[in-house]
Formats: sequence, C-alpha cells, structure tokens
Amino acid sequence: MSLSAILLVLLSAVCHSVWNLLAKSSGGPIAFMRQALRYSALCYAPLFLVFIFLIDYSPIYLTCILASGSAVGLFLFCLSKAYQYGQVSVAYPIARSFPILVVTWVLFLWGVTPSTVGMAGIVMIVIGCFVLPMGSFSFGPDGFTPSNYLNRSCLWALLAAIATSIFSVIDKYAAVNMPTAPVDLAIYSRINYVYLQNLVALIVMEVCTLRLRQPYPVAHRYRALLAGLIFLVSYSLIILALTSDPVAYVVSFRQVSILITAVVSMFYLERRVSRPRLVGVGLIFVGVVMVGLA
Repeated sequence: MSLSAILLVLLSAVCHSVWNLLAKSSGGPIAFMRQALRYSALCYAPLFLVFIFLIDYSPIYLTCILASGSAVGLFLFCLSKAYQYGQVSVAYPIARSFPILVVTWVLFLWGVTPSTVGMAGIVMIVIGCFVLPMGSFSFGPDGFTPSNYLNRSCLWALLAAIATSIFSVIDKYAAVNMPTAPVDLAIYSRINYVYLQNLVALIVMEVCTLRLRQPYPVAHRYRALLAGLIFLVSYSLIILALTSDPVAYVVSFRQVSILITAVVSMFYLERRVSRPRLVGVGLIFVGVVMVGLA
C-alpha cells in the first residue's frame, strides 16, 4: 500500500470506530443508525446540489451506487442488530474479521492474488478476531464454548461481514472507473458517490426496520448528527484510497479500526479487559502491519 492510502485508511478507521462506539452507547443502535443516516443526508444536501451538474452519471456509476448502497444499508442494519444482542468488542471484530471474503471475491472478479505476506497477515487478523470472544483461555462459558460464537449477535455480525465484502468490491470497481483528472472533478465524483450511496443505505435501513414493526427508542440528536457527519467522512476516505490501491489490502488494513473499537469498548463501555481479548488485539495488530507492508 502507498503511504497516502495508509494515512487515508487510518483516518477512516478512527472515524469508523467513533461512530460505532456512539451507536452502541446510544442505547438503541438501530434507531441511532437510522437517525445518523438521516442527518448525514440533510447536512450534505447543499453540496450535492452544487455537484449534481458537474458529474457524469454513467450507467456504471449509478449501478454501483445502487448495489453498494443496498449492501451498506444491510451492513448497518445487521451490525445494529449485532450490537443489540451483544458486545461491541465481540460483534464488531467478527463483522470486520472476514477480509478473506473480499480476497475471494477479488480472485473471482479480477484474478488479483495477494502476496504471501499479505495473506499471512489476513489470516492473523481472522484468528485474532476469533480469539476475542473468549473471556479466558479455557473451556466453558467464560472461555471457548460454542455459545460464544453460535448466538444471535455473532450471526448478525457474520451477515454484516458478508455485506462488507460485497460493497467493498463494488466500491473498488466504482472507484477505478471514476475520473482521475481534473482533481476537483475526481474529488466531486467520489464524495457524491458516497452521498448517494448513503441515501440508498438509508432507504434500505428504513425498509428493514419498518418490516420488523418494533418500537425503537428515540436516538440522541447531537450524537446522531456527529455520527452522520463522521460516517460520510469515513467512507469518502476509503473511496479515495480504493482509487489507487488493491481492494484486498485497503479493506484488510482498514481493520485497524478493530483495535481501536475493541480496546475502547473494553475500557469504556464494558469495563472489563481479558487476556484472550488482548491477545486477539495483538494478533490483529500484527496482521494489520503485515498487510500494510505487503
């Protein structure tokens, strides 16, 4: 990965961690996610009206927006359900611990094979994320037991991971097909892509929650506003990174957000730090470094 892409992805990872922690601490993750998407749509609307006549809305551009936005909406819904049933330090790493799915998609669509070091790093990330749910290195309720993995939170997190692999590959395809010059048009196209992606995701979230027909608590207004703005910034940075770097490495290196989110969640939300989770975070860190240097 290039240095510029690493910096963009690291900044995006920090943003990603912040809005995820805000969602969990809000008390109602699904309502919070919906409200955050609404605020991001409202805040960006004036810029969208400025950009609307400067961008070429090709069939590829619009198709990618529709497909990726649908996958993002499903990802947010599934992640919200995972937070509803479990802890962030477990659900979020599982949702983000399957970059190998992205690699598989890449192999089928582009024939791009990661290097040996990159693959080893990806494997370490996945292993580390599977260690995280354990409270201790033992067999039993607090250690390794099927119930720590075969539960509703992990199921929703796995579905979120699958959705992540889908929109990551679509975003890569969209990013390389957007104009690269002039610079202002390249930036407008990518930011506009994220905004329209956000609108589609909002519609998907609304449809999913309406079909559940369940009452949800009202989201904290200012936290939701902050999360909505951070959400747009986070995904815009990733789209910029995907323009010049391989999708497998960008998505895998982005997993540094797991370190930030898991550690902060353990100290701030759950107020419990276990040895396996620290080991898991360490494995993820090493894997991230390997992927970044590959």
